[in-house]
Amino acid sequence: MSDPLVDDSWSIRKGVTMAILQDPLRIRVHATGDEEPFEVPPHWHAAHDEQHVVLKGRAQITQDGVSRVIGPEDGVCVTRRGVVHSLKSFPGEETIIEETTLPSVETTAQKILFFRNMFVPGMLQSFLGIMQIFYYGDAYPEFPTGVRWLEWLVVVVAGGWLAPLFGFQLPDKRLRLDPKRFPPNKKY
Repeated sequence: MSDPLVDDSWSIRKGVTMAILQDPLRIRVHATGDEEPFEVPPHWHAAHDEQHVVLKGRAQITQDGVSRVIGPEDGVCVTRRGVVHSLKSFPGEETIIEETTLPSVETTAQKILFFRNMFVPGMLQSFLGIMQIFYYGDAYPEFPTGVRWLEWLVVVVAGGWLAPLFGFQLPDKRLRLDPKRFPPNKKY
């Protein structure tokens, strides 16, 4: 079995793999279409934008409640920071999606570390573990209320305070807190 902490390609679940590609640095998700669709639940980012390109098949992307289907002919789909977004493939269709982040290659490198941590076996079964990865990886889940400050607060309290208190540690500690999100001189 592949290990997301050391390998450049690993299985997310049956029928879905994730790979790290170089020149330019990017993340590739391949859903074979033989199993359940690949799906990323609604979430948002405070400090980075995302770019998605569908290389094969189709994907449904939802940005701030507006859904559309994108394919290879659509080119780059940009999701700006602060925009709640989700992504899913279609049942029975092979889909290949690549992701990069802005503003820099460094944010893409950190996103790779986010995924390496998230897909360590057993991590998706741990709420505090997930929140800790969200805390360090600039991700915030969307709650039904849509109250951003509450979504932010849950990640900060659960991932930044409670997870370490209960002994949770990032599997790959190279994922680090972006200082732009919590400037040291800012008064809260």
